[in-house]
Amino acid sequence: MTPDDPETVRGDCSFCGETVTGRHALLHYETTDGDPGVWAECPSCGEIVDPTDAQ
Repeated sequence: MTPDDPETVRGDCSFCGETVTGRHALLHYETTDGDPGVWAECPSCGEIVDPTDAQ
């Protein structure tokens, strides 16, 4: 799967542990180091999270 695929797993919610996929992404960004990032809404608890922090 490609990163733009809505089924691509982005990581886990840091609040409830639910899997967050590309479908839940709200904002894509690039860090100052050039690394990709994403903020997403957890499909279970509704919190806004950086799912990559949990990995």
